[in-house]
Order: sequence, then structure tokens, then C-alpha cells
Amino acid sequence: MERFDERITFDELVDLAPHTVKRKLEQLKFMKERPDFHPEPNVYAHIKIVTERLMKTGDADLVMAGMLHDICKLDTVRENKKTGWPTSPGHDKEAHNLIKELPSIQGWITSMNGNPDTVANICLNHMRFHQLEEMREAKRKAQIEKWIEEGIYDQLVTFGRADDMLTEFKLD
Repeated sequence: MERFDERITFDELVDLAPHTVKRKLEQLKFMKERPDFHPEPNVYAHIKIVTERLMKTGDADLVMAGMLHDICKLDTVRENKKTGWPTSPGHDKEAHNLIKELPSIQGWITSMNGNPDTVANICLNHMRFHQLEEMREAKRKAQIEKWIEEGIYDQLVTFGRADDMLTEFKLD
């Protein structure tokens, strides 16, 4: 694990971000989500909370995944007909693809001591991690084994706790 420079604040990290990331973050200030899962005022506030929680870990990959995991929510948004609230299916895949396709984002991640491939994989799998409890036991075990082999399971566990707005985040 490469260390994240703990002297860098969230706002400084945004200032250092490529134009594409800054633009998307600015747009997310106007997107609200279901309050029963996201009591924060908008997606931008959620990203800030998650990222600041992950800064406490010192893990550069987790910090950068915190910044980017929901970056494509506005790109995939539609109304959930049952709740009337916005939903963004596929935002995890879009974030992964954005990282993989843009050298400017890869360079930014690297400049913060992160690994673009690891960050992209955490972003890609963060929603699937939240769905583990709903999976059949055999499928859940196979998924966890795959993540262990890929070397991201422990990071996903920490990320999942930081991404949960309904519980207090504790490093343990």
C-alpha cells in the first residue's frame, strides 16, 4: 500500500484534479439522493465525507477511490419509478471506464501515490460489495475469493464501511 500524504485536504485534492473530475464534482453538488440511504445534502457532499473518512486510513488507493467512486452518477441517472428518487445504475462501471480511458485521471491518481488499476477496480466493485448480503452463499464466497485473489478484498471492506452513511466510520 502506498501512503497518501495526510497533509493534503479534500479541497486541495479537488484543486489538483483534472478538469474532467472538477467539472463532474461541481455538477454533483446539484444531485440529491434517497435520504434513507444518503442523509447528506447531495452527491458531492457524500463524496467528500467518504474521501475524508478514507484519508484517515492513509491508503492512497482508497482515498482516490473515495474521490471517484460516484463521479459518474449524473451520467447514468434516471428516476426510480417506485420511490421517485434518482438512481444511477451502472455508475460504478462508468467510473471504472473513466479511469481506464483518461490518462489525465490516471496521472492524477499516480501523483497521489495511488495505483490507477486498483482504484478503478475498487470503484467498479463498490456497489457489488454492498450487495454481498443479498447473494446466495456460494456466489458470495466465490465473489470474496475473487476479490482476495485480486488483492482488493480488505480495501473493499474498509471502503464499504466508509461509504455507508448510516453508520459511524471507525478504523479498526
